[in-house]
Amino acid sequence: AVTITGNYSSSGDLEACSVTVTNNAQVNINSGDTFIIGGDVTVDAGSLITVENNGALRQIDDSAINTGNIIVRRSSDPMVRLDYTAWSSPVSNQQLQSFSPNTVATRFYEYLYTGTTTPTAYQSVTSTNNFTAGKGYMIRVDNTWSSVTPSAYNGQFSGIPFNGVVNQSVGTGYNLLGNPYASPIDADTFLTDNTNVGTLYFWTNTTPASGGVYPQNNFASYTTLGGTAAFASAKTPNGIIQTGQGFYVQSSASDVIVFNNAQRVNASASTQFFKTTNQTNTQVIQKHRIWLNLNDSNTSYNQTLVGYMDGATNGIDNMIDGKVLDTSKPMLYNVLNDQAYVIQGKGLPFTDEDVIALGLKVLDAGTYNINLEQVDGLFESQDIFLKDNYTNIVHDLKQGEYQFTTASGDFNTRFELVFKQGVLSQEEVVVNNYISVYTNTSGIQITSSEKINEIVVFDVLGRKLFEKTNIQETQFTISELLSTK
Repeated sequence: AVTITGNYSSSGDLEACSVTVTNNAQVNINSGDTFIIGGDVTVDAGSLITVENNGALRQIDDSAINTGNIIVRRSSDPMVRLDYTAWSSPVSNQQLQSFSPNTVATRFYEYLYTGTTTPTAYQSVTSTNNFTAGKGYMIRVDNTWSSVTPSAYNGQFSGIPFNGVVNQSVGTGYNLLGNPYASPIDADTFLTDNTNVGTLYFWTNTTPASGGVYPQNNFASYTTLGGTAAFASAKTPNGIIQTGQGFYVQSSASDVIVFNNAQRVNASASTQFFKTTNQTNTQVIQKHRIWLNLNDSNTSYNQTLVGYMDGATNGIDNMIDGKVLDTSKPMLYNVLNDQAYVIQGKGLPFTDEDVIALGLKVLDAGTYNINLEQVDGLFESQDIFLKDNYTNIVHDLKQGEYQFTTASGDFNTRFELVFKQGVLSQEEVVVNNYISVYTNTSGIQITSSEKINEIVVFDVLGRKLFEKTNIQETQFTISELLSTK
């Protein structure tokens, strides 16, 4: 046991069987450092342990009993006024309103798994209530925050640190949970301990609301295969659930979610708030992955992941395959059993004869592109082609993005990933040049990878309906055709 009677500020990780802080001592655990404690934590009146942002107090014994208050500091991602963060308290007796005093009292929300719309799922909770261990809350930022310049909210929790087994009930559907500890937890271990949960979703507040509606996908996703970024976000979940972090899960049954000390890891595991290094599992799992992005000329819409890994099958695998949480936004997705998945894992060994179905959802007709964000494993040297079944074009994604035009709607059969030319029919050719034609309310839209010189339109009887020469543009709209009456 260690008794601390004078002030102490960490300069690295510290280990103790148990710890008592007394005699008005002030103990600071700095960013990146971890206080690893095998037994109880006792903080006498007038003394204090402060865990700074990205520091950690990690306990080993689930049966250890803590007494006395500590402070845990946690900074959010940058936000503007009206933005939300999913928070969870690492200490007991922390009131919601006192955690964010200038948040409007009606803007503290829990998430009901029975809800099917935003108003029915997000329910306001009494702001004078305390956080519940293991439960996440969506909290709007301080109402004095700038509506223009994003900045982090520096939250501070004060109370007795939670330790040991924490149970949280969930229902069938989506639930909002939270890390209940003053240290990060390992996502893979958490998923292994809770087999009714398959995917973790992290709210990233990347894009602000417009008229009370978020126009793009704001959820980053994670399974044991890996993580995908949200809209316009380079931050991909890395397998660590940070201190104070709320997160969503989809539960396959009404059950009890279990948190325990074996899931806890050191602060050095990650500083990311929402290394695939797993400190509690040294087994090396073989993974070979492809990340794809859907964009237009101005906007990055979403990211999807497909890969091959140990333990996966070609069917639906819990903890490996992850559904799209918000299917109302524009997205590129994996098609499994005619449903949209943001993450798809497939079984090993890999074969270049494989074909992977990709779906597309578009709200506004126009020109979009699909690009290869990154690859790892065998895909660093393996060819990767995108096949467009609507235009019969097969594009080498390692040579650059694939640009295409589309009407609005859902298209479950438009795209496929293929890995060699041999899987294509003899009539199909791998090309990087293309021309696409579709109609919308503005007329006939024509887009080409090369400048268009001339357009002539005939009807089925051979009558000329339109002619335009010397266009020299890659896009052209035919707004009106000649009448044949």
